Amino acid sequence: MTLDQQTLSLATGIVVLTAGLLFVVETVFRRDSTTSRLWSLGYLAGILTAFSYLLWASSPSMWWAVAVGNAAFVVSAGAIWNGNRSYNGRRSYVEVTLLLAVITGFAAGIAGPDGGDWAGAPVWFGSVAVLAGLGAAETWRGALRKDVNARGLSVVLTVESLLFAARFVTYFAFGTSSYVFTDVLGTATASILTMVLMVVAAVSMSVLRSETSFAHARRRSTPVFTARRLVDDQSFQQVAADRLERAHNHDERVALLHVDLDDLETINTAFGRSVADLVITAYATTVRNGTPTSSVIGEVGAGRISIVFTEAQPGAGLSTATALRRALLDTDVPEAPGASLTASIGVATTEHFGYDLEPLHQAARRAADDASAAGGNRVSDAWLLEVSKRPDWH
Repeated sequence: MTLDQQTLSLATGIVVLTAGLLFVVETVFRRDSTTSRLWSLGYLAGILTAFSYLLWASSPSMWWAVAVGNAAFVVSAGAIWNGNRSYNGRRSYVEVTLLLAVITGFAAGIAGPDGGDWAGAPVWFGSVAVLAGLGAAETWRGALRKDVNARGLSVVLTVESLLFAARFVTYFAFGTSSYVFTDVLGTATASILTMVLMVVAAVSMSVLRSETSFAHARRRSTPVFTARRLVDDQSFQQVAADRLERAHNHDERVALLHVDLDDLETINTAFGRSVADLVITAYATTVRNGTPTSSVIGEVGAGRISIVFTEAQPGAGLSTATALRRALLDTDVPEAPGASLTASIGVATTEHFGYDLEPLHQAARRAADDASAAGGNRVSDAWLLEVSKRPDWH
């Protein structure tokens, strides 16, 4: 059976519209985080892309739809990349995405009515390949690297990047009329892959969003505890923000620790989900017992714990983190013989990052990611990490 371009465009549009609207509507009703809003922007741009290509397939006289569709496609890939960076606590580069989208749209639009299907194609292929590749790389960093549910997103973005890189190379090597370009890497292949990948991406993103409790739909009057007797992410943000505000009023020093359990995915693969849960429980218990009794301890993700407490004396945050690292090494889980509990711990204090929860929390997360990237089982000081990145640091 052979499907014409208009039928494929319509089918792709239906899939993109359905998956995209479900994700976007949920984001709106849950009033989600920056990460979810960026991912939703990716879906909205995808819907615009599908609609634009459907217009072009229905009526070639609307040549400008190719420019709009190509630019929207770039926005979609870039928004997902930026959403991944936000998830990992890193700065987003929306301006870079918008610049590439404008250049892509201009490259297609300047060809005018005679541009055809592949007007401005090299710029479009190259931009999407790069942005999707960056998005895929980001899924192997920070918090996304530690979450097995991000692997679906890794596959989607890797396949997308490879497809557009192959189209970019083939465009110059064989031309748009070659068999490789039209049949192997043509519209039919891209449309079918888009439908499959869109569903996988939607499922992966939805699970990631749900798992990390990014929702802030309704503020709770009392903290909600997880099964491991830690407060959940939303409750942690509320209680920690209140603790910081009161500490600021009394001019008290506060430390925030972000603790990431190392090799969680490896443990999950080697011993199975049930044993991995026991490991996480032992890990959480050790953290609870190793922190000051006045601490606010939040389970903010799979194997990720954040802790806020008042520093009785300068350097107490680093001392507590070091003691936690050692205590975890001494923790034994009989059900997982041979598995060592180690963690990457980031420490940020109000002395250097102020009393606002968001910058303090992000600084601790960046430090934990730095400790993890350095091999794990270590403590990283967020302030020293920031200072080391300054141009004048020696």
